[in-house]
Amino acid sequence: MQRRDALLRVATLMGGTLSAPTLIAVLEGCQKKTEQGGKETATGESAKLTADHQKLTDEAAETIIPKTSTPGAKEAGVGAFIVIMMNDCYPEKDRQHFMAGLESLDKAANDTYKNEFVSLKPAERTELLKKVEAEAHAQRDKQRQEAEQKKNQAQGAAGEEEKALPHYFFTLKELTLLGYFTSEPGATQALEYVFVPGRYEGCVDMKPGQKAWAL
Repeated sequence: MQRRDALLRVATLMGGTLSAPTLIAVLEGCQKKTEQGGKETATGESAKLTADHQKLTDEAAETIIPKTSTPGAKEAGVGAFIVIMMNDCYPEKDRQHFMAGLESLDKAANDTYKNEFVSLKPAERTELLKKVEAEAHAQRDKQRQEAEQKKNQAQGAAGEEEKALPHYFFTLKELTLLGYFTSEPGATQALEYVFVPGRYEGCVDMKPGQKAWAL
């Protein structure tokens, strides 16, 4: 199975809630490459996530999906997955927006705990990400209200302003879930996995406490 197919199937696991930017990135972004000097290079080279960004996304993803009886996001290589997705599949403006969000996360860590995010204690990371998530939901609610007001005022007139990009936390969380549940540890240990499935069964009863099936 190709990686793109696996990503799209995870949308079902997540309740069909993949955002439009991520769906576009999966379906089209990875194809937007040009041949330069015999090497495959993604378009929009001016802003790329670095190794420092990967360290931060590793720890942030691990805070979202920590190691328990099953591997955490860091062990599943989610940080590297996020960097690859952002650098190779997302448009320049989305990447810039996400990078600015990561920088604001580090700033918030320094302002609150006098330390960078990767050096915080697990409890501090969790507390900080909960605050960021609350801010993200508040911002989304405000954007929806403003968009509805503009729609009512303009009555669908031409020249409507471009929609604001989602809060970076939603992208971070979404890519964390995508990367984790399409990784080998996530699919085979966190989910119910059948290496060689038999006949297709469209509806199977689940026992209480049973893991969701890997797709």
